[in-house]
Amino acid sequence: MTVVLELAKIDKRFGGVHALRGADLEARSGEILGLCGENGAGKSTILKILSGVYPAGCYEGSIRVLGKERRFATTRDAEEAGIAIVHQELMLVPELTVAQNLTLGRETIGFGLVDDDAMEAGAQKLLTRFGVQRDIDATAPVSTLGIGLQQVVEIVRALAGEAKILILDEPTAALTAKEAARLMDWLRDLRSAGTTCIYVSHRMDEVFALCDRITVLRDGKTVGTVDAKTTSPDAVVSMMVGRTVAKGKRAQTIGPPKGPAAIELQAVSVALAGAHSEAGVQEENGARTHAVERVSFSVRRGEIVAVCGAMGSGRTALLSTLFGCAEVGFTGTVKLEGREIALGSTRAAIAEGIAFVPEDRKGHGLVLGMSVAQNLALPPDKERVARFFEWLGFVDEDEEELLAQRRIEELHIRGAADAEVATLSGGNQQKVVLGKWLEASPRVLLLDEPTRGVDVGARDEIYDLVERLTNRGAAVILASSDLAEVLRLAHRVFVLRHGRVIAELDGRTTTEEEIVALATGAAELETEQKSPLAKSVVPEAKHDQPMRMEEACPS
Repeated sequence: MTVVLELAKIDKRFGGVHALRGADLEARSGEILGLCGENGAGKSTILKILSGVYPAGCYEGSIRVLGKERRFATTRDAEEAGIAIVHQELMLVPELTVAQNLTLGRETIGFGLVDDDAMEAGAQKLLTRFGVQRDIDATAPVSTLGIGLQQVVEIVRALAGEAKILILDEPTAALTAKEAARLMDWLRDLRSAGTTCIYVSHRMDEVFALCDRITVLRDGKTVGTVDAKTTSPDAVVSMMVGRTVAKGKRAQTIGPPKGPAAIELQAVSVALAGAHSEAGVQEENGARTHAVERVSFSVRRGEIVAVCGAMGSGRTALLSTLFGCAEVGFTGTVKLEGREIALGSTRAAIAEGIAFVPEDRKGHGLVLGMSVAQNLALPPDKERVARFFEWLGFVDEDEEELLAQRRIEELHIRGAADAEVATLSGGNQQKVVLGKWLEASPRVLLLDEPTRGVDVGARDEIYDLVERLTNRGAAVILASSDLAEVLRLAHRVFVLRHGRVIAELDGRTTTEEEIVALATGAAELETEQKSPLAKSVVPEAKHDQPMRMEEACPS
């Protein structure tokens, strides 16, 4: 095969941080090359160099495209060379519509003006071409879509061009299994047509199902490139981290803790904020009006409870509501250690000892322009280290620095305390989001996709951190689309569909297959096919209490 892309001896520094140390990469025509490495290994830096985000001159080494050396001064230079990239962090303009984002920089002009009708028609054709026209309204502002659908828009925009080299950075992190499978089919078709793809992912099953070869980075250096067909996932993980990482472990081998509930939800309902919200889908018998509908369950101290469901099931809406973020408020009752509480704002939730790690760490979990130390000291409870100085109007920066150093060492964060948090890799940013809650010792910890875009090594560290918090007595509610993660952590699993709890499962014994069958309705469909008289594999959950599934097949 012809070599279409070659990076040689790429070296890049950010102040005192040596991000790339002579890294090499070679991609061939009509292949899908996997690019793997821990967070902080240098993957995102290479991608930004390739896409012109980091211009020639700010790094050492050379880039050759189809045998010709290229020096990209801008992202447009990279695009003109035939390179398209889908970044891990979304690059959409939230205020613009889907159509405007899909055609940004390629607008249809008529008589000197943008032809909005032609632009929307073109966007609709693109959405139809990739089979997502029913899920995404071309005229809707991107900000009204859930993060998963925004990711789909980003991918469609990249695939719309005639790129010779397509680079995807964690493209399935926010996608459903169906959307991820559809994306893989697109990439296989592109490979057959001769397009070169570079696929960055921490999900080894995807890498080995899709890629022809795999290049591994560690500490800014290229460890090697291997053939996916003749190499095992364990071997690649070992190359990535330089050590053996436990896999398939199910930590919760004992039943849920006993005792009174730390947090209890009674018939909690959250209305939809708008027609295109994260849960804005249609019910079988008419328009859906609630993101969450009459959800009831409790979590004890030291217990991890997972809420699972397909995109739009209400997972994010539920956790956001418990953190005081419901745009239209909620009905029902939330009790903390037997006492009814009001959750009208995030400040109120934090005051009650509730902490939240959101799905979108950059948009809602961090202040990107602030340092690592400043982000770690953000929650109000942590500011007690500076309370003595508040009357003077300044913060004790020495105390803040000491706190940051403790957390950096404890969580193995790769980044200096005074570094802008925006310069850290995704996994290290996620550790900062989690770490800022440690000093507060929360009563309730809400986790929404806590390891999205996080490498296998950092993932184990985050799991250990979560379990450490539960050992201190925190009650944890976990929303995750990674079912291996759910089974790794959860004592109990509640399955949501269309905003309702349809089943409660035992985390010690349940399987991924059963959770998927319940979450997607496949279990009900199978039962209906076997017996025309049967309406569901499980009875409809009562309005005041979720259904118990202790006797069901384990999930």
